[in-house]
Amino acid sequence: MEASGYRTSLSTDLPEGDPLEAYRAASRPFSVGRTFWIDPGEPGRAAPPAGRLALRVPASRAFGTGGHESTRLALRVLEEEVDADSSVLDAGTGSGILALAAAALGARRAVGFDVDSDAVFVARDNLRRHDFGGRVRLFAGGIEAADGRFSIVVANMLPEELSPILAALAARVVPGGKLVISGIPADQESRMATRARGRRFRLASRLRENSWSCLCLSRASS
Repeated sequence: MEASGYRTSLSTDLPEGDPLEAYRAASRPFSVGRTFWIDPGEPGRAAPPAGRLALRVPASRAFGTGGHESTRLALRVLEEEVDADSSVLDAGTGSGILALAAAALGARRAVGFDVDSDAVFVARDNLRRHDFGGRVRLFAGGIEAADGRFSIVVANMLPEELSPILAALAARVVPGGKLVISGIPADQESRMATRARGRRFRLASRLRENSWSCLCLSRASS
């Protein structure tokens, strides 16, 4: 279009590509806790150090590459709690990193779910990067679709996401089992702990990193 001697044009050609490609290329693996070695970069670039369990979760649109404190805190709790007898439910699985961690630690059953179907699509890709990924079951949907009860239920969510489903998550924990809630700003820790204790749970342990908290709560045995 021309007007007043000026020519304007409209272009709808936008550059295509993966906006996280550069981030993955620059990312370096890092250790979490005593057990894990997280690689958020391009898959398969390096082997983990001796004695470390590798979790390869390239940066994507799904949350959970271990770069955030809340994810690291949840991983540290899982390495203390998961054993070969564990059954683990990962609520809001995102990249699938916590369900994968449970399988890597030897859990007999690991299930992850997310209401974001795109996140589940990414998580399924991540399962295929691991020899133990076949032991994880994923589904898109809410807590109401999770079958049975579990010895460990873990949720890495902000309080406003967690609060509406806290009762349903607590109901999925077997007597004597653990409820692990991460993604809690430190100034909301006391309120969330009080709500969980009101559902027959007691505080078993607590971890903090910077301004984030993770609570591990134990359900009464009877």
